[in-house]
Amino acid sequence: MNSECALVYTVDILTPAVSDPFDFGQIVAANCISDIYAMGGDPRLALNIVGFPNNGDPETLGAMLLGGQKKAEEAGVLTIGGHTFTTKEIKYGLSVIGFIHPDRIITNAGAQAGDIIVLTKPIGIGTMIQVMLLDKDAKIEIQPVVDSMKTLNQNASHAMRKVVTHAATDITGFGLMGHLVEMAEGSRVGIEIYASKIPVFSGARDLVKAGIAEPGIAMNQSAFTDKVVFKDVENDMTQLIFGSETSGGMAIVFPEDQLDNFIHSFGTSVPVIGRITEHDPGKVIVKP
Repeated sequence: MNSECALVYTVDILTPAVSDPFDFGQIVAANCISDIYAMGGDPRLALNIVGFPNNGDPETLGAMLLGGQKKAEEAGVLTIGGHTFTTKEIKYGLSVIGFIHPDRIITNAGAQAGDIIVLTKPIGIGTMIQVMLLDKDAKIEIQPVVDSMKTLNQNASHAMRKVVTHAATDITGFGLMGHLVEMAEGSRVGIEIYASKIPVFSGARDLVKAGIAEPGIAMNQSAFTDKVVFKDVENDMTQLIFGSETSGGMAIVFPEDQLDNFIHSFGTSVPVIGRITEHDPGKVIVKP
């Protein structure tokens, strides 16, 4: 727009991850707005994109849109309209416009050797969702997963802007490993990850051990395995880190001496899951 303000624009669309339409609407909005936060921008305007069956329940549609609107309002985003089309299954997304200073854009391509990587939400969402979609009685506590998906990455975005952040990405469909591979390639650096430091939703590892695998794992393994080296990592973790995440957290990269300032701004502790290295550029090495 000018030397002080630039536009950032993103779009995404999802199929239902939970049965409650209001919750689903909130999850969609949080997921779609997250791309703006990951760049260090402030989201401001959104358009709904809705695919809905001809014979669908209007109350379901209304609850879904209300959930999206309420979550957008929480983010300071004004929903100004949208487009609806007929589909066999429900699809809902947002196109989001935000603002950012042109000199303060944070990308996934600026990581520097010696930096650390923090992760702001646990992984395993895709596997936990798969249990719900399959209607399996797995005796797991799903509410923390739903609450996490509904939580905006706003605080993480604001906190990373108060420290010297070199790179960031939100963790969504490509999974933790896919997004870190993209960061390694874009930054032309190597990445070391410590599997034992990665936060995982309670029950997710047991589900993988029981043979419940969501489709995103195989998809992301096929796309990114040749860029990843595992060193004595348990099999369930080698699968989970490839799993798709819906409205996941942010992987944020900055010098180690910035950690205390980030935690102070973020308001809670965050795990350091790895660091940036000079060796093996474009690859991710996963250690126990």
